[in-house]
Amino acid sequence: MEVRFTQKYFINPAFEYGIRSYISYKNGEGYQRLHTFEMYVIKALTIIYGEKAVLLPYKIDNEKAFKCNMLIYDFKESDLNDFISNMNSYYEFLKNYKDGVKVTGLIAEIEKSLLKMIMKRSKRKAFTPEEIREFDKIFTPNEGDLKKFKSIVSSDKELILRTWTNDKIQITNTQLDLMAVNTALLHPSIYQKYGLDIRNVAVLDDDKINDINRKIKEEELIKTSKMNMPFKKKRKYGYGFASVLLILGVISTCAAVAIFLLAR
Repeated sequence: MEVRFTQKYFINPAFEYGIRSYISYKNGEGYQRLHTFEMYVIKALTIIYGEKAVLLPYKIDNEKAFKCNMLIYDFKESDLNDFISNMNSYYEFLKNYKDGVKVTGLIAEIEKSLLKMIMKRSKRKAFTPEEIREFDKIFTPNEGDLKKFKSIVSSDKELILRTWTNDKIQITNTQLDLMAVNTALLHPSIYQKYGLDIRNVAVLDDDKINDINRKIKEEELIKTSKMNMPFKKKRKYGYGFASVLLILGVISTCAAVAIFLLAR
């Protein structure tokens, strides 16, 4: 009797090829352009949840950990199942692709799931301006492989453009509201003076915010003392502020704890 071996995919073929392509892309290697869309879906997930939350479950072959990580910002399990199913349907469309045929609604549904994840995350943890710009490249690409690929297979461009434009405004307003209620924050211009974005500071806990504020105030006092004592040897300032940046380094966009617990 002939024995047949089937290939094992992580979650489903769309995720398998998307993650493989993303890893190649990150390593500066070539990837199959056929899987451009899946690769950018994975890229969006790494921005929302962090690379470790996406790639580590793949490396240790723990699908349960991956799925749990997709739920950490209150994304519904039913919505996750729809997202996974739509990704598989997209792979089936791609596998049976015929020239000139465009997929209607499917890419939009996948991207709407990503947008929903983004909105959930934004209510708990702010996105940086750089991350917002990366989302622009994913949802409304102006150039490159993704734009070419979408123009060939997708008919949903205008729908996603409108949705992402509205969501981006809402994300910005939400983050401003979150910052407004935190009376511990200094004026945005003060943080900017030290190379910090208030949106990144606002998502830290109160102890870290107070620590950053204290170090900034210390630096300001040193500068003031320096100006008021022109005949004394000027003391260099800024040596302590590097620790502020180290504090910001604790901001993590991954759920490594959940992964390791589930991997046991």
